[in-house]
Amino acid sequence: EMRQYMPPMHVKFIEAVENGPSVRDFVMACNKESVKKLFNESVELVADFRALHLEYAGTYIHAQSQKTPGNPSAVGTGGTPFMVYLRKHRDETRNQPVG
Repeated sequence: EMRQYMPPMHVKFIEAVENGPSVRDFVMACNKESVKKLFNESVELVADFRALHLEYAGTYIHAQSQKTPGNPSAVGTGGTPFMVYLRKHRDETRNQPVG
């Protein structure tokens, strides 16, 4: 679990967001196109950030680890296959716009 590696205040923040109200549900219940448009633009910006993060991870972590013998290139700090993990989050984010 990645949270074992995070500072306690970061974990508390994530838990507060998880336990709070859903912004997506609020936007979906709202009948204002301007709110939906802003939400979708925000989702796209987060997806763009995640795509860039994936690109940097591929360039600076995965590619560099291939040059070092015995270095597990597909495993991140928490023991996860980080390229798969980052792609999954990017793709899930791209699938969140509201209509």
